[in-house]
Amino acid sequence: MKVLVVDDEKIKLITLRDDLREANYDTIAVESPAIGLQLVQHEHFDVLVTDLRMPKMHGIEFLKRVQKEQPHVIVIVMTAYASVETAVEAMKFGAYNYIKKPFSSEELIQMLDKLKMLHGKGKQRSQLKVPMKGRSPYHHIIGKSQVIQDLFDLLENISDTQSTVLIYGEPGTGKTLLAKSIHFNNARRHHPFKIINCSGVSAETLDRDLFGDKQTESAFAHKGTLFLKDVAGLPAALQVKLLQALEDQELSLDRNGQMEGIQIIAATTKNLRAKVQNGEFRDDLFHRLNVVPIFLPPLRERVEDIPLLINHFLDLFSPNTAIQIAPEAIGVLTDYPWPGNIRELENVIERLVTVGDGNQITDDDIPLELKLPTHISLDETLTEISFQDIIRSTERELIGWAMKKAKGNKTQAARLLKMKPSTFRDTLAKYIDQIGGRT
Repeated sequence: MKVLVVDDEKIKLITLRDDLREANYDTIAVESPAIGLQLVQHEHFDVLVTDLRMPKMHGIEFLKRVQKEQPHVIVIVMTAYASVETAVEAMKFGAYNYIKKPFSSEELIQMLDKLKMLHGKGKQRSQLKVPMKGRSPYHHIIGKSQVIQDLFDLLENISDTQSTVLIYGEPGTGKTLLAKSIHFNNARRHHPFKIINCSGVSAETLDRDLFGDKQTESAFAHKGTLFLKDVAGLPAALQVKLLQALEDQELSLDRNGQMEGIQIIAATTKNLRAKVQNGEFRDDLFHRLNVVPIFLPPLRERVEDIPLLINHFLDLFSPNTAIQIAPEAIGVLTDYPWPGNIRELENVIERLVTVGDGNQITDDDIPLELKLPTHISLDETLTEISFQDIIRSTERELIGWAMKKAKGNKTQAARLLKMKPSTFRDTLAKYIDQIGGRT
């Protein structure tokens, strides 16, 4: 692999160059982005490692110009000013990853070793590039958590597979997004991507959408990707027809032994194995679909990705305005458990952008329901629960939160809860011994 390193810190630059060469990487190191641009215009590079803060040309601008010359180069940005904002911006314009100064040469070499392995498989661009040119950001997954890194590795391994994929995940975790990512990064990308929802429609409509009739063509005839949402909701009769269609697909091979039909990607929020045991889903169909299982984690299990997602959605909903979000606001959003997962986070950011009246989102702008403590967990194990106890507990938590937020100022606390001051004082009196507060 041929590596270009661009950094205005000469000592660090020389050290990196020598260490990379010792690790058998063909490395050229320059101090100026302008020289770097001249090099990429005349020589091919597999990897570009560049600083973000450099005189005369910012790393992001340099990155954009390099991408025009060599759109397939893999980019790693390095900066002593690493932050969520700069990392997301760099990834937005095609960066593979970022590394924060100070770092050891060994850290960079380990990253290059992984890239070298992928490059050996013919992969010149990674799933981490968010987004690729000409594609919607909805076709890409954002994250730096270990579970998402493992997912990227899996996607690399299955990018050329024709096998059936079954995606498991809670509502809002991005199953459709993942299905699109699989489709647009394999050989079927030039063929249609068709979505069929297996629940919420009549069996007759679903039958026609899947298998066609005299007026419509079967979904299995378009040679692209067929994405079956909520496959657990497929009626029993259609499970038999789907199984037969999958068996017919295996008999339809071209001269090279490849399937001429479509790739099936299914998704479910249910435990399909449990539904098989309960007799609600065919065992043989389950095994046909479960060839490559992928488990999408809920957002609460990838908390470190929340800041990246926040800034991604800010860019998405305010493309022409640089809206900043305060660290305190990010903290509130990070602490929230997000039962609706990424979809809920997306909706919240869209609301903040839409109703906001400035270029700064602060803690005060975050919806109240996201700040409240959630001590009560309602599940099927509960035998009984007092409605009035829940109301009193929630009321006490609200009053305590408002008093803390207003630093003991009752008038301000009442305003935070949109209550009349007299009503707030009466309510506070009921809980003053429990929550305290300055008068």
